[in-house]
Amino acid sequence: MLTSACSLEDTSASYQDETANSFDNPGTLLVDDPLPVSDYSLDIKTTVAFLDACISDSGLVGPCHCASQLLVYDVDVGDVIRLEDQMSAFNEFPLELAGLLVQCRGVQRPAEWSSSTKELYLSACSHGSDRLDRLCRCSISRAADVIPEARLSEFLSASDLRPDMVDLINTCL
Repeated sequence: MLTSACSLEDTSASYQDETANSFDNPGTLLVDDPLPVSDYSLDIKTTVAFLDACISDSGLVGPCHCASQLLVYDVDVGDVIRLEDQMSAFNEFPLELAGLLVQCRGVQRPAEWSSSTKELYLSACSHGSDRLDRLCRCSISRAADVIPEARLSEFLSASDLRPDMVDLINTCL
């Protein structure tokens, strides 16, 4: 005769209790809220901050956009934030970025924004104000430096960017 050593007691309650308390374990880290899903691995906030720090006053618009395109599909956001922090804090290009910029040496600046992109930016920037219209028109060239044209709608829908619209306008005051 065959006997079983398995208990017929319901163990699901103890399993649920264990999972409910698992976050009390100091070795378990809570997962941050995921970034908005995009076609790019870098969110628009990181992309804009990277381009702003990379271009700064260097005039390297073409190479920085080229480097950004190399980064945007396959580099972890944390790595780019670290690079951007190094550029801000020490005013130097980290070796990883310097290598990308060398790879992108001589690349021309991106094509000028299309008329429809400019109108979209002006409409969002000025909110129909004649007073802001002049400043917004002035800020387009700086905006085009730090916002990839294909990602303008992401930029306009984000609320926590640096540089933001005000920062771009301030370049014209």
